[in-house]
Order: sequence, then structure tokens, then C-alpha cells
Amino acid sequence: MLRNYNGEVNRTVLRDLKKLCKVNDENFCNLWNKFAEDGQVSFHTNLDPFTGCPDEMSEINTLKSEEEIKEYLKKDFADRLSRYLKQKKPGNDYLLNAVIEFIKSSDGVYPTKEEMKQLEITAESKRVAELPQSNSAPKEITEQDIAEEILQLSEEIMEARRESNPKDIFKPVKPYAERMSIVYPNVFEGGIFHECHYGRFFDHRDYRCCFRIFNRIDIQQIRIKYGYDGKAYATAYDWDDKELDISLTDSIIAIHKGIVQIAKDEGIEFTSEIDYDKFQQ
Repeated sequence: MLRNYNGEVNRTVLRDLKKLCKVNDENFCNLWNKFAEDGQVSFHTNLDPFTGCPDEMSEINTLKSEEEIKEYLKKDFADRLSRYLKQKKPGNDYLLNAVIEFIKSSDGVYPTKEEMKQLEITAESKRVAELPQSNSAPKEITEQDIAEEILQLSEEIMEARRESNPKDIFKPVKPYAERMSIVYPNVFEGGIFHECHYGRFFDHRDYRCCFRIFNRIDIQQIRIKYGYDGKAYATAYDWDDKELDISLTDSIIAIHKGIVQIAKDEGIEFTSEIDYDKFQQ
């Protein structure tokens, strides 16, 4: 799948960074509105990085000018970001590091869609420039690659819908996964699941999906998820929930075609390199 940026993307961390910036913006609005009313604003320090709520060790801070508000929030955001990054340790992720530098320089403003596109293009150029020279043949695409692309796009579809129409996301109480129903007419119906409470403790790949193919009466469900090795796997089950040892080529291709179209309808930009004819031979 070709994108503006084609390296490994930790979308969980990107979403967390966006939340941090959103809290920063909300804090500014709250402080500024109070300052406009009273000519000064007092509040607790030691706020939670995401909720903005004070803890039991919090002290009172009073700001008496616009400059003091901006300087306080600049330092506050830098502290929140530093604490978060010490926990996550982003490593050598070109896009993630580019986004981190952007929000540092903007004092907590997350990049717009167009700014993110430019960051992706720049990060991709740097990634490609640092790739080792290789004369090996291009990697052959497998059904496992199709399954992984289905999972990647399913995650982006659910996250896009979370912003465009959040009512489509069902959020049960802990410990159950968030889920979103998904249908591609006359082909499949199913759900995308996000393990939002516990996730996958070993990495950020905490999305999975399940589908029922309309024209396969022998299959009750096809489940696609990441394994403990980080690779994507598709497995079929019968109506007694027993695993089936059958070919899933046609079904995986049908699901992929539908997911690709749904993703494009959501405005997600990408180019799939999957050659369906190769898998139908």
C-alpha cells in the first residue's frame, strides 16, 4: 500500500499526541475565558496529561496577563509531552519524530491535514534516503499482506468515523472492546474492534475485525487479527465456532475490495498494490 509515508506508523502514539494537543487547546480556552472575565485566573497545577484534572498534590497558580498564560501553557505542554515520550520511547520512527518536532515548535498545536501531508512527504524522503542499498528482488505479496492491509485500513476507517460520526462507535464498559459495524452491500457484514482498555501489551497493534461473507454458507465468520509475532492472520470458523481448514483466497479478496472502497469513501488517501489476478490463478 503506497502512501505519502510508507514506513511503520504507530497510530496509537499519533492519536495520543493529538489528544495532548487538544487538551492544551482546551486549557488555553478555559484560562483565557476566565482571564477575560476577572482580569486574572487561578487554577491547580500538577494536572493529568490527558484529562487536565488536578491530583492530590496540586498547588494553586495565579496568572495575571496574557503573556503569563501563554508562557505557563508553553511550559505545561512541554512537561506533559516529555512525560508521555519518556513512557512511549518513539525510537527511529521518521513520521512520529517529525510530528513530535512540529508540536514542540508550535507549543502544542497539532498539524492540520495539509500540514500532516507535508510532514509525511518529508519523513518519507528521509526514510528512503537512509535505506540500505539493495539489489534483491521485490518482495512477493502474500495473502498475509492482504490481511494486514485490511487491518490497517479498518483501523483508519474506525478512527476517521470516530471524528466524522462518533455515534457509529459503540463504547461498552471496561474490559470490552469498542466496536463499529461495517457493511459492504451484497458482499459482507461485520465489525471492527479496538481493544481500548487493555490493548496488546507488546505493541500498538490493538485492532481486529470479523466478517461474514454473504455467499459463503459454509463459513460463519472470518476473523482477522494480529498475532503475537506482529503479523496479520485470517482464520475461518464454522457455525459451531470451530476453526476451518479451507482456502480463504476468494473471501479475503472480496473483503479487501470492500474495505478499500469504504476507506476511499471516508477520504483516506492511499494506493493499494494488491494484484487480485495473481491470487485467483
